[in-house]
Parts: sequence; structure tokens; C-alpha cells
Amino acid sequence: MARIAMVVTNSCAPDPRVERHASWLAEKGHEVEIHAWDRECLNQVNEIKNGYKIIRYRFGKTNHGNPIATWFRKKRFISKIRLDHDLLILNDTDTMGVKFNGPVILDIHDLAHSWPLMRGTTLLHKLAARKMEKQAKKAIISADEIIVAAPGFGKWVGQFGRSVTCVMNRRKPQAIQRNQRKIIGYFGRIREFDSISFLVESANLVGFKTILAGDGTDVDKVLEKYPDIDYRGPFNEDELPSLMKEISVMYAMYDDRRTNIKHGAIPTKMLDAAAFGIPSITNANTPMGDLCEKEGMGLTAPYGDTALISKAMEKAHNMEINIQDCDDNTNFISVVQRLLISQPT
Repeated sequence: MARIAMVVTNSCAPDPRVERHASWLAEKGHEVEIHAWDRECLNQVNEIKNGYKIIRYRFGKTNHGNPIATWFRKKRFISKIRLDHDLLILNDTDTMGVKFNGPVILDIHDLAHSWPLMRGTTLLHKLAARKMEKQAKKAIISADEIIVAAPGFGKWVGQFGRSVTCVMNRRKPQAIQRNQRKIIGYFGRIREFDSISFLVESANLVGFKTILAGDGTDVDKVLEKYPDIDYRGPFNEDELPSLMKEISVMYAMYDDRRTNIKHGAIPTKMLDAAAFGIPSITNANTPMGDLCEKEGMGLTAPYGDTALISKAMEKAHNMEINIQDCDDNTNFISVVQRLLISQPT
């Protein structure tokens, strides 16, 4: 069996997609290490979970509001990684630059070059986005295999002459007793204040309780504006089923002016909710909305229209959805095996 390294520029506490892939590899008998950057110095430096190991790097607490310090510490993280493995999996294009002599899989979860523009539109943010886009192109051209989390990302990668394997963030279906009360949840990164505001305002219009769980750059801002909201803090993979049992609808809406939404990002929380038989509310007239409607995973509404969001929320509360199985595990493992088999012995 192979020794496989995975690199991610968050603390992996948790990163459901990365850890799900790591557990799939461990189930196949591979030795797996996840190298993660603990920006806020809050987590165990070394952690063993479900057959894989997480190694976290610390360089002092990094303030989200200081993009220059973030940039240099990210480069320092990448430069400090030393690997002696059979295969490297880079998670998102901002991990490019790890020194490694061997086959490389690039797993594109999101369009990383769009992240700086989520935080602002100053000249500095635009320059950072442009530099990250150039880095993304280089990563795409140099990778041996490319995996994408959404079909639309495959089209974006295709403009650079590369083919991809789509491995979405679907999980195995799990039947639970769905809550019959009017409760809507948002479980994931909290980094769009306006989106959460639309959630709270829409829920209040129709008497829904709101539960938030997760971390992110806008947590403090949200709690300052809504001090009475039911906020559960960060959660891990094992805690997700219990959270799902508490809600009847999932909120999966984002500012659809963002580049990654236009290019086809699919919310993991919508796919997770569907696996538990819970409908979602997501953006109308977007790739994520099209998939939601096509597969009957929930309902759509225009972003920011609290009146229509609240109506969709009420309608979704009584909606039954079909839990669909998937072959994401098979697709992912086939890419890994293809590269390992092609290497000289």
C-alpha cells in the first residue's frame, strides 16, 4: 500500500471533503497524512482520526483582516512541508508550491482566486485575486490528475486543455428521524454576513428558529448583530448527524455575484442535508439551484429576497426528498489507483 500526503491551507478542524477522502484512502490500506495550516493555533498539532493522521503547522495567530501577513504565512507553510511519500494530493490551487518528486493530484474544491474578492474590492484584494488566478493556472497545467468538486469547475479547468474527474461532496445516505418543528439550519463556514442576515430575517418572517454551526471570518459580526441566535460553534464530522436531527430545512444560499458561484460551485451543506433526507433552500438561476431542482433536493429563491426565501422555507418544511446514493468513493479511488499503478516499481 502507498504512503499518501494531502495538503490543505486550513486547520482541517474539520474539513469534511479532505477528511472524507482521507478515510476512503485509509479504508483501502493506505498510510495517509494531512498537512494543515492552523492559522489560529487552536487545534492539536498531531491528531489521529479514523486511520489517518493530521499534522498541523503553526506560525503565530493569523488575523483574517491582515491579507499581507496571511499571504506570507501561507507561503511559509508551503515551504516548510517536507514529504517522502508515494503520492501528493493538493487541496485547492492555493496549496501549489509544495516540494515533491512524485505524482500529484490537484483537487479543486472551489475557485481559490475568488476568495480575496469576497473580503473586499480594494486594489490590494484585486491584485491578490489576480496573483492567485495565475497560480491556479500553473497548478492546473502541472498536475498529473485533476479532481473537481462540481461539474462547472470542470468546464473552467477545460479552458486550459485539461480533463478532470468530478468527485462531488456527496456522502453515503443516512436515514434519521426528521424534526417536524419549524427550524432552519446553516452548518458550515460563516464568512458572508449578508447571507446570514437574509437567513435570519426570512426565518423571522415565518416563525422559523435558526441554528448556526461552524466557524469563519464573520462569526463575531453575526453574533454581535444577533446575540440571541442559537449558535453551536465549530463542529466535526461525527457531530453532523446530531445537528441534522434538529432541523427541518437547510439554508444553502450565497452571494451569486461571486465568481465561484457563477462557475458552478455546489454547496456541501446542500448535499449533506440531502443525504439525511432534509430539503435545502438555495439560489435560483444558478448551477447549484439547477442541481437542487433537478434532483429534488429542495427549493430555490432569489438571493436577498427575504419574502420569497421565507415562502420557500415554509414550502420546503413539508417537502419529502429522495435520498440518492452515489459513486464518489469509486471515482476518487480510481484516480488515485491510476496514478499509483503508473509509477515505476
